[in-house]
Amino acid sequence: MKVYHWAEKLDKIIFKFMYGVSILAAVALMAAAVLCTVDSLSAKFFSVSVPNGQDWVTYLNIPIVFLAMGYLQVERGNTVVDLLSNKFPKALNHVLQIFGNILGAVLSAYLAYCEFGLMASKLSTLAKSSSSANAFFVWPFAMIVAVGYLLVAVSFAWCAVRVVVITPHRRMGYIGPKPEDEQDLPKTAAASDRKGEQQ
Repeated sequence: MKVYHWAEKLDKIIFKFMYGVSILAAVALMAAAVLCTVDSLSAKFFSVSVPNGQDWVTYLNIPIVFLAMGYLQVERGNTVVDLLSNKFPKALNHVLQIFGNILGAVLSAYLAYCEFGLMASKLSTLAKSSSSANAFFVWPFAMIVAVGYLLVAVSFAWCAVRVVVITPHRRMGYIGPKPEDEQDLPKTAAASDRKGEQQ
């Protein structure tokens, strides 16, 4: 496969962006864990619980899931049944990967569109997490769901392109074995080969 250096640079940008967004999901996970711990300890020792603590933990699951999906797609890809797909010819495998990624992108984009509509509805009615006095607005969480679906749609679309323009071992996040023609070469030789390809 021909080496497209513009595609590899774009792959790096998309991968790092999705990774950066996934860090926000990790922050939300830590916040939920701390909130659960503080709520449990304060209820046990002081008989006081965090205001709307359960609601906050419930809604924090939204960024935990939806802000990580885009990165998971570009880093690991969608599930493939290797025992079956490895029996297919290489060309058919590529066609199925492209079709699966395009289908995922279309469905994710449609879900993002629906979620942006839901967010607008939540924003217009100023819906809250509960009827309590210190309840919080839920439209930001609806926005996170919409953005999460939009990011995973971008990831799916890029993965479809990546099947065509970047060999698997040159993709960001690749963890498999190197191809046979690069396995036994010293790092300097492989690096010089790639430098020669760039020129």
